[in-house]
Amino acid sequence: MSTPETPSSDAAAPDALDAAVVDVGRGSARHAARRRGSPLLLGLAVAVVALLGMQLYLALRLGETNDELRRLRTEVAALDAAVDAVAAAGASRADVSSSSDGLPPLPEGGPDPAVGARLGPIAGPEYYTDAELRIDPADGVRRVWLVWAHWCPFCQKELPELDGWYPTADLEGMELVSITTSIDPSRGNPLEPYLDDLALPFPVVVDEDLSLARRLGVTAFPFWVVTDGDGTVLFRTAGYLPADQVERLFARLAEFG
Repeated sequence: MSTPETPSSDAAAPDALDAAVVDVGRGSARHAARRRGSPLLLGLAVAVVALLGMQLYLALRLGETNDELRRLRTEVAALDAAVDAVAAAGASRADVSSSSDGLPPLPEGGPDPAVGARLGPIAGPEYYTDAELRIDPADGVRRVWLVWAHWCPFCQKELPELDGWYPTADLEGMELVSITTSIDPSRGNPLEPYLDDLALPFPVVVDEDLSLARRLGVTAFPFWVVTDGDGTVLFRTAGYLPADQVERLFARLAEFG
């Protein structure tokens, strides 16, 4: 009886080798395909990262914009409240007291203890005329007093805006008086070249020893004091006010006669 013939190992070897060659060829093809796909995948990855980065940037800028809008709304609301305070103070001018020795410092919050007090005479050298300027706040002129420092960045933003607005403003019976104080050449933006370049159209009283700043209760720059025609303090605040808000302040001040 014969049995089926079993292929020898030598006969099987060529088939195995051929199969191995085919597998190697397929593997090389897959590797080549992967290599060709790598730049595309890398490009897609870079694009995704760039897109995510742009989305993050836009989100941050949107957050900054929203913060700026909230800040502006807060400033406008604060000014409106200040204007209302001017009106309320003007309605109760009978409760005034003499304050020729100076006003108390402006508190960070709560009622201003200076409102309703009467400001005494202000005197000092005026920068542009080099003459002594004496002002009696009870002379019938309603005034907005601006106290500033040459090194203060908010003051440097404030003054050019007021310089452009003041000459055309309708301020009949009213006046803007500025007082420059805290003079320190080591802090930059030297005072004299700065004022010479600006040529401000309103008085600039030079307060070299900070005495006027102390009398007005200055706590920060720029600092604002509003007085009625009899010297009564109607309102005080600290901080930058755009020219249009200063105009609104004068408009409300004009309502008192």
